[in-house]
Amino acid sequence: MTNLTPISHLREEVLALFEEHGSYLGAATALFDAHPYLAKPNQLRSYIKTEVRTVEPDLEMLTETVRLAKKTQALQDRNRIQNKSFREHARIENAVSAYSEAILVELEKHGSRLADCPRRTGSLDPAAATLVVHLSDNHFNELVNLPTNRFDFEVGAKRLQLLAQKTKLIGKAYGAERVVVFFGGDLMNSDRRLDELLAMSTNRARATLLAVHLLKQFLMDLRADFFVDCFGVTGNESRAKENLGWVDVVATDSYDFTIYAMLQAVFEAIEDKGMRFHDFEANEVVFKIHNQTFLGIHGHQVNATDQKKVQAMIGKYAAKGINITHILCGHIHSSMVSDYISRNASLVGSNAYSESALGFVSKSAQNVHVVTPQGLDGVKCDLQNVDGVEGYDIIQQLEAYNARSADKAHEAMVTPQTIVRVVI
Repeated sequence: MTNLTPISHLREEVLALFEEHGSYLGAATALFDAHPYLAKPNQLRSYIKTEVRTVEPDLEMLTETVRLAKKTQALQDRNRIQNKSFREHARIENAVSAYSEAILVELEKHGSRLADCPRRTGSLDPAAATLVVHLSDNHFNELVNLPTNRFDFEVGAKRLQLLAQKTKLIGKAYGAERVVVFFGGDLMNSDRRLDELLAMSTNRARATLLAVHLLKQFLMDLRADFFVDCFGVTGNESRAKENLGWVDVVATDSYDFTIYAMLQAVFEAIEDKGMRFHDFEANEVVFKIHNQTFLGIHGHQVNATDQKKVQAMIGKYAAKGINITHILCGHIHSSMVSDYISRNASLVGSNAYSESALGFVSKSAQNVHVVTPQGLDGVKCDLQNVDGVEGYDIIQQLEAYNARSADKAHEAMVTPQTIVRVVI
């Protein structure tokens, strides 16, 4: 900032006198002689000293300095906004990471409690029969209350246990030592349509935990008698987003993947070489047992009754040097076991959508295939009637939130009252 004095208006004259006389006092005496109304020379001497030492501002430099300062301030403002946005995203990511880590820790603690559960031990006979349990279209979290079918978590727990019982009977008959559980997708029910949303038992978060709890008991039930391997793919109903995706990053944004990953975390909490979880695949998975090479898909990619399409899918893999001998699919809730493809039904059975929209009635059933060095046998396990089946345990705290129980669903299906009657 420039310091002003009483003689600043005479600045140029003052500087000229100082240059002429070479001293502050000489310049002050000459200035007083020229302007007697000014202060005495001794006081003028101090003013002249201030004027001489004050540098004349460079307007061009001052303008450039201001421009650079404004530019710097604008950059600081942008950085402040960007840093704020980054901090917000970082906080969210850190919170989600901490939440996920906490869930993983709890799953591992839960899995560690399974250490004392019964397990088949000993060596595996490589020539022994192997069972393939095709577990798909469970549609947990769906409520069905029809004259032909009823389904909720309690019924699902009983049907899963009945499937394990029948699997053990088949395994005992064939002398099987190993079971491959193929999770074929749609483990959770969709809520995209209004009727599906209204038929939900509880919200998806609680339903996910209930599904994991039931499937954990199912796998432990099998593990008591067999060595167990697990494979999995996504379905179309359990996706977390509205639109169906095919690339891995989109297709695995699914509750099928979440349930599979949570089960894997539970069972891998303790060392058990007899229980193996293989990599979860987005749409298709290939695994080989004895002389059979299976292609596991959900089923919305192929029409199981169209032989040409079935052969086309087998041909796709033949071009890659992989000889598919049997395709496992589901999606359409109707059982079919044939030479080169088998279609799974569902755990839920017939519902309003299949009966009214698709026009056919189905039963609850899951397929179990017996693989021996000699060949492949397929069995459809009827799970519709669960009379006398105790069922797996259901978490009471989560079950308490199941506001839409079967009884309430029944109440909602009574004959509607007439609100407005139009008579023509």
